[in-house]
Amino acid sequence: MRIRWLGNSCVELLGERRFLIDPNFLVEPEDGVELVFVTHEHADHFDIQKFKKLNAGLVAPYTVLSMYHLDGKRAEVGKEFEGVKILESWCLKSEESVSYFYEGILHPGDSARFPEAEDVRLVFTACFPDFYDDYVNAFMRMKPEIVVPFHFSEQKRYIAEGLKKRLDRKRIYCRILGVGESIDI
Repeated sequence: MRIRWLGNSCVELLGERRFLIDPNFLVEPEDGVELVFVTHEHADHFDIQKFKKLNAGLVAPYTVLSMYHLDGKRAEVGKEFEGVKILESWCLKSEESVSYFYEGILHPGDSARFPEAEDVRLVFTACFPDFYDDYVNAFMRMKPEIVVPFHFSEQKRYIAEGLKKRLDRKRIYCRILGVGESIDI
């Protein structure tokens, strides 16, 4: 599967299925997105105009569906859609948030706490400096094959690099992607 970071916390999963998580992208996704997943209602995670351009199905917390008057499947912890498991999330100042887990890939929105998940191959993470210790402790517990920071701008790339330094010291593999770059797993 090829995974692209499209800016903010937007991730495109390109495999047998084509999914997009948190559609507030800076780089256009490839054609053919089938289903869009949203972690929570904050504008840096969901852009209604960008979502509408995709012409795809939607899975989102009730807060998102009701705020934007959208039809879609309600994302509730414990449910699963098209093989994507919905797990807990704790996004600061969010009314309702969820994480998504698909074929070993964990997307927690911008949470600094991570849900229990087995066989995590790749975990995306925000990289807010106030939470570096929380991230490191979570990844020591989870033991992912790779950590990919996101939710930073090129002007603030140093915050991703700061987290990477901490993870390197603990021998946790971390790779920083540029907007639009991809990784294969």
